[in-house]
Amino acid sequence: MLTYRLSSRDLADVRFVVSPVAEMVLSLRALRDPGRFPLQLGWVRAVQPRVAELNWDVLRWLINDTMGSPDFLTPRPTSPLTQLADELDVIAGVDRQTFERQVVAVNGQFPDELTVEKVVDALTEYWQAVMAPYWSRMRTLLSADISYRGHVLTQQGTGAMLNGLGPAITYADGLLKVDRVAEQSRIESVDGRGLVLQPTLFGPHAVIPFDPGAEPLLGYPPRGQAHLWSVAEPPSQQDLAQLIGTPRAHILGLLTHPRTTTDLAVELKVTPSAVSQHLQLLRRTGLVEPQRTGKQVLYRPTELAALLTGAEAD
Repeated sequence: MLTYRLSSRDLADVRFVVSPVAEMVLSLRALRDPGRFPLQLGWVRAVQPRVAELNWDVLRWLINDTMGSPDFLTPRPTSPLTQLADELDVIAGVDRQTFERQVVAVNGQFPDELTVEKVVDALTEYWQAVMAPYWSRMRTLLSADISYRGHVLTQQGTGAMLNGLGPAITYADGLLKVDRVAEQSRIESVDGRGLVLQPTLFGPHAVIPFDPGAEPLLGYPPRGQAHLWSVAEPPSQQDLAQLIGTPRAHILGLLTHPRTTTDLAVELKVTPSAVSQHLQLLRRTGLVEPQRTGKQVLYRPTELAALLTGAEAD
């Protein structure tokens, strides 16, 4: 068990994040022991044809038999909008001493041929093969959970929000206790460093830093996982057209990058006012969002639209 001791100032400084690289590293757990992750079996089955082609000479050193990973692989993010490339840059910059020490702490040994560069290359290949095709779906669920937790925090307070994170997580009287995460119990004070809460699909109960004394971070299971893989493939263009209408389906299909109303009108050979009407409906239903650049208003698909169409959101 890990117990975080939080002051009133710490409780006011709780932050939520989404980490693409953490989800990638933690997903190795599900590939290593699928039986522990029944809610993610849909993803495990879907990626099986690609798994054998990955660089397991490197990847096997990133997760041990007890599901531990070196902390340098999961740098503490600072935002729900963290980008994978930025996190990979942080990993690439880890110093050699930390790299070797944490690999040994997790695995009990260090392979001579292992380098940070090989780790970053293996993770990049892993992302493209088994994470990128499904990341929009995953990120939408993680972001929705953060919105829900924020609502609970605002309406009921930090204590109620913390107590609702999962059955392995309890809070009372300034003590946040995390069970089922470590063989040896330890107590750590947050002490003004900020507690970061990170929803993760690959807990399955909770996730904490491997090293004692690391920056305070708690991964917890998000809501809605049971239905995450209920739709194995995105709808076809014909199905999407039946759902939201052919013109609006065409517009979503054209938004592979932000575009103006006039640009879309020229592409579709219709008037800008007709496109504007469709865009306003797509905006009201949460499928597109505007962004102003100078005097122009560009429209781009939201994460909800990416989830619906199976495309990658910007």
